[in-house]
This record gives sequence, structure tokens and C-alpha cells, in this order.
Amino acid sequence: MELRTPFLFCVVFFVISRANAAAPEAVIAGGWNEIPDVNNNTHIQDLGMFAVLAFNNLTGSNLFFYAVFQAQAQIADSLNVRMVIQALETQLPKMYKAYVWEKPWENFKNLTFFETVLA
Repeated sequence: MELRTPFLFCVVFFVISRANAAAPEAVIAGGWNEIPDVNNNTHIQDLGMFAVLAFNNLTGSNLFFYAVFQAQAQIADSLNVRMVIQALETQLPKMYKAYVWEKPWENFKNLTFFETVLA
């Protein structure tokens, strides 16, 4: 289990750095890095769905996940992902900001922040 942790972070860091290779700013470990093409990233879309379902479970809300429109990752001793999510509330689309703390090698996810984005 311990050998998988450093390997996973190396893989995640490499993927983010390769995706941002054309960007002038550098990828910084511990800093927030944009995740490109979130519309086609099934893992990020799954994390968005997780965030909405976790929020519903915590609050008794009845939001319906639509999509993640923007996401950034922070690599530290785990993976933090902050997202802008669209969800439906009583058939009206609303935007939300959510943070999910993830340790994929432990199959661990935790919603740490969720709130409406004011327009």
C-alpha cells in the first residue's frame, strides 16, 4: 500500500503537468492546477456527481447533478479537487462550488465544501 501512494502522486502530477505543458505558467505541487477538458474527464464528472449526492445526504436537499464545468486539482499528501458544478434544483439550473478531498489509493472521498455560486 505504501508503494502505491508515491507512484499515484507521480502519475497524477505527470498527467496534470503534461496537460498544462502548452500553458506558460508552471505546474506547482501544492498549488492549484487547472484540469483541462473536464467535460470529457469521467473521473472529474464522477467526483461532481459524488459532491452533489454527498451534499444531498448531508442536507436533505434534492439536487440533480448535471455536469462539472471547471475543475482544479491540488496535489499534496492527497488530492483535493475544486469544481464548478451545475445541478438542477426544482428544475432550475444553478451553479455550485464544491471541494472534494480524495485518496484514490484508499478508495476515500470526502466532500469538504459545497455552496451556491452567486451570479
